[in-house]
Amino acid sequence: MKASRSAWLGYLAFGFVLLCDATYLFLVFVAKVDPQSPSPINYLFRTLTVWAPVAVVWVAVIVATGRRTPLVLAAIGITSWAAGAAAYNVLMGTGGYVPTPAVSDIGYLAFYVFMVAAFIAVISPASRRSIVSVALEASIASLGTASVLLVLVQPVLDAAPLTDRPLTLAYPLLDVALVAVTAGFASSPTFTSTRRVWWLIAGLTVFIATDLIYALLAIIGDYRAGALTDMGWPIGLALLAWWALGFTRPPRNSVPTASVPILGIVAPVFSVAAAIGVLVYSSQQPVNVVSVVLAAVTVALTAVPVLTRQTQSARLIAGQGRVLDELRELDASKSEMMATLNHEMRTPLTSILGYLEVVRDGDGGTVPPAADEMLSAVEHSARRLHSIVDEMLVLTRLDAHGLEVTMNPLDVRSVVERVVEQLTPIAEGRQVDLRLEIDDAVPIVLGDDSRLGHAITTVAENAVKFTPSHGTVTVSVTVRKHHRPVVITVSDTGMGVPAADLPHLFERFYRGSNALQSAVSGSGLGLAIARGIVEVHGGRIRALSVLGEGTTMIITLPAAD
Repeated sequence: MKASRSAWLGYLAFGFVLLCDATYLFLVFVAKVDPQSPSPINYLFRTLTVWAPVAVVWVAVIVATGRRTPLVLAAIGITSWAAGAAAYNVLMGTGGYVPTPAVSDIGYLAFYVFMVAAFIAVISPASRRSIVSVALEASIASLGTASVLLVLVQPVLDAAPLTDRPLTLAYPLLDVALVAVTAGFASSPTFTSTRRVWWLIAGLTVFIATDLIYALLAIIGDYRAGALTDMGWPIGLALLAWWALGFTRPPRNSVPTASVPILGIVAPVFSVAAAIGVLVYSSQQPVNVVSVVLAAVTVALTAVPVLTRQTQSARLIAGQGRVLDELRELDASKSEMMATLNHEMRTPLTSILGYLEVVRDGDGGTVPPAADEMLSAVEHSARRLHSIVDEMLVLTRLDAHGLEVTMNPLDVRSVVERVVEQLTPIAEGRQVDLRLEIDDAVPIVLGDDSRLGHAITTVAENAVKFTPSHGTVTVSVTVRKHHRPVVITVSDTGMGVPAADLPHLFERFYRGSNALQSAVSGSGLGLAIARGIVEVHGGRIRALSVLGEGTTMIITLPAAD
């Protein structure tokens, strides 16, 4: 995405910031210019390292696109700090001493207030749910960081003069608080899903770290103006200026970087480790009680996710148990209802078919030809309905594992020969060539003659039904040499099955789209029952098909030996 002219203005201004910082570094560390000397050049570049980033931030405020609230608050905070630094330098230049409190303290303290407000403005668009989801990790990171930092700045707190103690204590404590907030913010992937935010985190971290190092060095008397430590403030301001320039580009969709999830885990873990270190250190050396309390709370909070997850897991397992019990009850009720329904339908259907046969035989009087034709249609529909009821009863028993199967040594060849013999008249009536091919040495299988005959009949009957006139259906029985399973194959040259329908072929009530278009009758239960019967016998059934060329059904049964 191309940058706008206003964005380029910001980039040029940032380049000027880098130039000022580099020049000041050269003057102090290469040319060995005393940073406290009254030289105009020295004063100019020392001022520019502070105010040039401030100017860049305000340029970004003016040309920013999208939400400006976090940027405006940060700009006010940075400007307040720069004004405080300027006031401090003026007071030092006039009297060589800065009283406490002083005008510069107003700017310094305002910096903390507005930077925290900027953080709040950054996270405010997030939903309450997303904030709550990361609150625990953020709290652990913040409290752990605060506990270890309080130990590090304890010399500063202890050395604070009693006369100006409240204000002297405020600075290190506010530094600790701001770093802790930054750590909590950094531990939350919800708020750090873009690289832009990390420049804000990096800038504040460098800036506050410099503040803390300065305070510690000043206490022990090792601070020297113009030391490398002094460059922490300009570098921190430069990073904040670069973060501000991110607002001059149109907002992009937040795409989390690969580092975000890792940092979201590392920050809380590091904070917990630091808190444990504080507790161990406190057992050997006197430590501020607040540090110990914060460390203890941090460690205690780590138990919350464990306890929460255990509670959730227990509730989930209990809930799943209740659902399983309810499903078992529903399944049992369904099976019982289906069995009752099938029985109640089967009895009157049997009676209807019996009386139809009596009437058509003329036992009740002569039946006119036209009436007999009507009765024939009624008998056909009744027998079809009777067949569907029988199929549903078999499925119900399969579901309840209550299908009666008598496993005996069985010669599959005789079963297949009987099926082909029964279907031959039907095939001849449809002008379909029904062939039988059987290997010589077919091993015995353990099975139920009637049930296996039902399954094979269903498959072969479907092949005949879906094969057009002058087509061929081949039923074969072969043996695979390695594991000696018996393979029953039914191949036809019929319409075939569409590839999209093939995975659903053995589902209940499912019928292929081309079968529906061709208006071929059927309930969609036959193949589901055939699969159930074959699986009860320890076998498997599968289908291969090419649309327009035919279908092959393969039934594999284990040999008895």
